Amino acid sequence: MPNKFQFSVCPHDTAKNLLGWFTINTYLQRKLGTGIHFEPQDNFLVERQRVLDQGCQIVYANPYSAGCFARDKGYLPVARPVGIKDETLLVSRVGATLPEQPRVASATDKLIIHRLGLRLLPTLGIDVEKASFQFVGNHFNAAAAVIHEEADLGFVFNETWAGLADSSRAQLQIRAESREGEAFHCFMVGPDWADRRQQVQEVLCGMHDDPSGRKVLDDLHFAAFEAIESEDLALLMRVIDG
Repeated sequence: MPNKFQFSVCPHDTAKNLLGWFTINTYLQRKLGTGIHFEPQDNFLVERQRVLDQGCQIVYANPYSAGCFARDKGYLPVARPVGIKDETLLVSRVGATLPEQPRVASATDKLIIHRLGLRLLPTLGIDVEKASFQFVGNHFNAAAAVIHEEADLGFVFNETWAGLADSSRAQLQIRAESREGEAFHCFMVGPDWADRRQQVQEVLCGMHDDPSGRKVLDDLHFAAFEAIESEDLALLMRVIDG
């Protein structure tokens, strides 16, 4: 049977372990009994627009993209990794005095990390309208901009922070961090697969009980997937819409 259906994954995740995502695609094909084509992208804006324009039957989306897919095209949430949430750390150089009109480094305003970061600024007494923003392409660059004194503050993804070298973290001070627990990456199915949503959910959420599924999860550094419903995404939409 020729590959008919499409699987798309957020480039942030494929950059970490491309082979693992090819492996989970193979696993899904076997369990669902159908051909699924996976073509990785290296730019999240391109990947997001491709899904919106061309459609995919299964996606693994970052939080901002998930909201766009649900709102604009009717994608349905299926499952998310257990215990993994997207949060923002607001960082400065150690001991730095913050100006009234700070320069803030952020990867982009098209990811949830920026939206969560905007919520943190007032906790430091900073008027968002008085801050200037530098969009530097990725979360590592946001941290680097602060270290190199090109920005007073940076919005840093919690996963990125965990991956920074000790020498980099030693130069940075966490001024505030989000703890909403409302933002997450997740699997979704397109509206043309609404009738297969439960089947896909059962496959994903059963992986940790299947020896071959467990190996795929281990390769991707996930403990398990848990089912999510539309109301879980509704919480996420509030963050995206501000």
